[in-house]
Amino acid sequence: MSVLRNITRSLSGNIGKYAAKGVGLATVAMVGYDAHKIAKFEGDTYATERDVSAAAHYLNNSLYNSGMSTIAQKVKDGAFALEIDQTWRRFFNLGIGYVKGFSSMLTNHVVPFALGLGALLTKGLPSKICAGAALAYGFGKLVVNFFGIGVPRGPLE
Repeated sequence: MSVLRNITRSLSGNIGKYAAKGVGLATVAMVGYDAHKIAKFEGDTYATERDVSAAAHYLNNSLYNSGMSTIAQKVKDGAFALEIDQTWRRFFNLGIGYVKGFSSMLTNHVVPFALGLGALLTKGLPSKICAGAALAYGFGKLVVNFFGIGVPRGPLE
């Protein structure tokens, strides 16, 4: 029983502090999760675009032979086959696309990310102000996205 009493006594004066840290952690986690999901998609899209571009180049090269040389044609066909079978370029392009997507999502969601970090990294009143502002920002986004308030009407309405 004394353990439970000690826990409630330690939490009684610090509810606001823990609530602010919880709001900050939730905000940073939501922005990070969203950025990660978009970054995975962006990485795959970027790598696929680069693979298609390279494959098209080598295919075009293998289709046209300026001379009558069968050896040159076999070299071009071999280069195209190597291009189709390679995987190292995709690995690097996935990383480049991931970084681009992640950084663009953090840039697009800089306000909630900064408010969440402010709630997590500061103490006292600034932490509570950042947490309150993050909650207000989230509530505003909920109203706009869920209820459609503030969204322009479509042409059929």
